[in-house]
Amino acid sequence: MIRRVWEPELGSDLDRQLRSLLQRCFAGYPDRAYFKLPPHFRYVATVAGVVVAQMGVELRVIRVSDELVRAFGVVDLCVDESERSRGLATRLLRELTKIASAGAIDFVVLFADDDRLYVQNGWAHVANRCSWVKIDDHRTLGLATLGSHADSMMVKATGTRVWPGGDVDLLGHVF
Repeated sequence: MIRRVWEPELGSDLDRQLRSLLQRCFAGYPDRAYFKLPPHFRYVATVAGVVVAQMGVELRVIRVSDELVRAFGVVDLCVDESERSRGLATRLLRELTKIASAGAIDFVVLFADDDRLYVQNGWAHVANRCSWVKIDDHRTLGLATLGSHADSMMVKATGTRVWPGGDVDLLGHVF
């Protein structure tokens, strides 16, 4: 079963299960249900009441050159090893894309070390220069600017709008 959960409604059992899943899926993940900041909401997949996959989602306005785009940012999409290669991550992405398309969201943005899943699901790499707020362990460290995140930054349009060229200001931390 896949459900959308608003972050304030997690509850202690779901929080505990999410922390465990995230730590199993990502080496060095902190002992909390988020990495930098909590997402606005997340999709959670369960089998027999046990969390087997999750995807955090942030709602953000991003500046690209002189344009503002409304975006969902994908955070920490992961599937338990026992449930991989069954299409679960694709289902989570489709759920998000569906509500983004129905709402006034222009793009779904993510940063990926391994792009295979995302390319298969319609995401494309973009090579915009990017700036963001650096956060570490609940402290703002300043602003960062990188020539390009072309190896990891990916976008998917949810309507007819074309991703603009120019510098990207994430107006917050990296997803």
